Amino acid sequence: MTRLTFLGTADAFNGAGRAHSCYWVDDALGAFTVDFGPTALMQCHKLGKDLRTLDGVFLTHLHGDHIGGLAVLLIQLQFVTRRTRPLIIAGPPGTEARVTELRETAYPSLLRTGLPFPLVFRTWAVPGTVEVLQRKVTTIRALHDRFAVATSFRVEGPEHTLTFSGDTGWQPDLAALTRDADLFVCECSGVDSGYWAHLSVAELEAHRDALTPRRMMVSHLSEASRAAATASTTLRAEVADDGVVVELAPRG
Repeated sequence: MTRLTFLGTADAFNGAGRAHSCYWVDDALGAFTVDFGPTALMQCHKLGKDLRTLDGVFLTHLHGDHIGGLAVLLIQLQFVTRRTRPLIIAGPPGTEARVTELRETAYPSLLRTGLPFPLVFRTWAVPGTVEVLQRKVTTIRALHDRFAVATSFRVEGPEHTLTFSGDTGWQPDLAALTRDADLFVCECSGVDSGYWAHLSVAELEAHRDALTPRRMMVSHLSEASRAAATASTTLRAEVADDGVVVELAPRG
């Protein structure tokens, strides 16, 4: 069985009082998160996640609401969890440098003394396919930041395939990326179309027939887009919320 827990479902501004979008995935191989923003560690504690089981973090991109919690995660693992086994942080080009800068800013002395466990960085080509933690990860470039690489990606695990839009505007490549996926977690930051770097309820309604996952859930929501997505009769997607757990049974 594959289990996905929504640690957070909000946009960068914690819309509707929700935590920053972050997803914890458990499967037969172990556990990883997609992104780890400023509220992620709090949500791990609140929702009873055992950080000793966390094998890695897969980053869609390097904006603050998606990586801002990594510095405190690392000191949690060092001083509280007493971790000794490696932690994998995988992401687009620039991941290692950006995470190191974050650690330097947050806890400079701890960066110099080092961690009691190996911190291993993996960079994936965009677009491209790579194996991370025994899972096949396929990436495309998201339409989000003109000056840094943002990604949407597909993770093929031992039983199920999950796809994550990350932060992105509409692009046709999302159709191929999400085809026949067991679950597609799609950002939905706005209500109306017109902003190139994020998706909206209106755009997803317009392009919904092009998206063919087995199940689709919208996240990275503002207060307004959450209300609009909930009210929509043509979106054909579930509206995610903090703490929701999705269990995917083995395919029959």
